[in-house]
Parts: sequence; structure tokens; C-alpha cells
Amino acid sequence: MVYLGDKLLYHNIVPCRGLFNLVVMSLVSIFCFKVAISVSFTVPSSVSTEGLEAEGLLKWRHSLDNQNQALMSSWVGNSPCNWTGIACNEFRSITNISLSRTGLRGYLPQEICNGGVLVNFTANDNYFIGSIPKSFRNCSSLYRVRLDRNRLTGNISEDLGVYPHLNYIDLSYNNFYGEISHKWVQCQSLQSLKISDNRISGGIPPQLGELLPRQVLDLSSNYVVGNVPKELGRLVSLFILNLGSNKLSESIPMEIGRLSNLEHLNLAANNLTGSIPEQLNGCSKLLNLNLSTNGFTENLPSEMGRLQYLQVLDLSHNLLRGEILAYSHSLQKWKTWNH
Repeated sequence: MVYLGDKLLYHNIVPCRGLFNLVVMSLVSIFCFKVAISVSFTVPSSVSTEGLEAEGLLKWRHSLDNQNQALMSSWVGNSPCNWTGIACNEFRSITNISLSRTGLRGYLPQEICNGGVLVNFTANDNYFIGSIPKSFRNCSSLYRVRLDRNRLTGNISEDLGVYPHLNYIDLSYNNFYGEISHKWVQCQSLQSLKISDNRISGGIPPQLGELLPRQVLDLSSNYVVGNVPKELGRLVSLFILNLGSNKLSESIPMEIGRLSNLEHLNLAANNLTGSIPEQLNGCSKLLNLNLSTNGFTENLPSEMGRLQYLQVLDLSHNLLRGEILAYSHSLQKWKTWNH
């Protein structure tokens, strides 16, 4: 009976061990499966992004003529991180593309920001033509952009998107057209906006005054119409405001005098009228003030003599009344002044 009991006990133990082994093997299989899935969705993603970005840039390089391709002789293979003008992050996704002052001609690369992490894109001082790539519109990771001094065209109201991290953008000296969009307000990190010497039209959106802080606003040499929005007086961190050579009208809003950090103010070559507001003396750090070629009347405010740092004052080609020489005692410290 003891033997039979042992036998029966033995038979009871064996199935339990089998069940235990089965459970262990199942858990191990599940763990391995999860690891395999994790690896498949992490490691190859950076590799495939690198290959996709390389493919797009190589396709663009091959579209250039032989002379331009020779300027990019290092752009070979499937590892763009080793190419001249390209920088990558630790996952080997492209974060910087620098094509500045290379003498390149043709169109900009159409497939950029495929990795979704492009931070800096500079292609200034070249001979690029055509429009801004469509892929640029959704590249929300951008921080710095320079496309100035090319021959680019297109409607900036439609070709550009919203860039929450954008700090600096220069589109000057091109052939862009369209109007200044109020969407710039959504670029809350923007410090410098330069769109001078293009064919921009329409008015200046008052909403631009909601962009704080900002340091440089240059919309000069365009076809901007309307008035100078008083809301710009909220840009208290601004040190360069250039709206010269446009078609602005009406008077200078007294709120501009709130720009206590302003160093350069250019409103020249517009259709501005009325008197020069005495509140401009609130721009106590002004170095350069150009109000020439407008329709300003009345006398020059005596308060202008309080601008102790002013070095250049241009009031030429206006309709100012009175003897400007009466203020010569205040102007002696200014290096240059035209009247």
C-alpha cells in the first residue's frame, strides 16, 4: 500500500511539474515577443529615417547641374550625418542643413524635415529660385531659418506654417509676395522677423503687438499699406524697427514712444503725415532715427533734444515748419543729421 501510495503520489507530482514548466515557457515567450516588438519599433526607426532623409537629399543633388553637384562632393552614400553642411542628433536624424554662401543655383531641396526634427535650415546668399518646399510648412521643429538673398518666390501667406520654436527667420532680398499673416503671433518664441526687400503687400496686422518678446522687426522695402499699428508699442524688447520704403500712411502713433529699448527706428520713404510725436523721446536708447521722405508738418518737438544717445537723425524731405536751427544746441551731440 505504501508503494502504491508513493506511486500515486508520484503521478500527482509529475503533472504539476509539467504545468509549471508550461507556465514558465509561456511567460518567457511573451517576454521575448515584447522585446522583439520593442526593438523593431525603436532601433530600425532611426535607421530608416536616416535612409529616407539621405534618399531625398541625394535626389535633390542629382537634379542639379554638374557644376553645382561638384560643390557637394561629400554628399555620397546613405549616411548624411557625415556630409558637409549636415548635422544630426544622437539618433542620426538630421537637425541642421547649412547651404549658405555656397554659390548653389536651382531649386531648394523639396524633401526636407522628413525626420521631423530639423532645427536649423540656412541657404542664404545663393542663387536659389522657385518657392519654399511644401515639406517646410509642417516642419514645426524649426528654430532658425535663413533664406535671404536668393531669387525665391511664392506666397508667404500660404507657403509658411506655424513654428512654435522658431527664434529667427530672414526672408529678405527675394521675390516673395502675399500679405503678412496674423499667424506669426503663434510663433511665440520668435525674436527676429526679417522680410525686407520683397513684394509683400497688405497691412501690418495689429496682432503682431502680441508677440512678446521680440527684438527685430524689418518689413522695409515692400508695398505695405495702411497705418503703423499702435499695438507695436507693446513690443517693449524691440531694438530694431524698420518699416521704411513702404506705402504707410497716417501719423506715427504715440505708443511707439513706449519702446524704451529701441535703438534703430526707420520710417523713411512712406506717406506718413501729421506732427512728429513728442513721445518719441521715450525711446531713450535711440541711436538712429530716420523719418525722411514723408509729409511731416509742424515744428520739431523740443523733447527730441533729450535723446542723449542719438547719433544719426534724418528729417530730410518733409514739410516741417519753423527754424530747425533753433534746436542746434540739442543737436550738437548728434554725429549726423539731415533736415
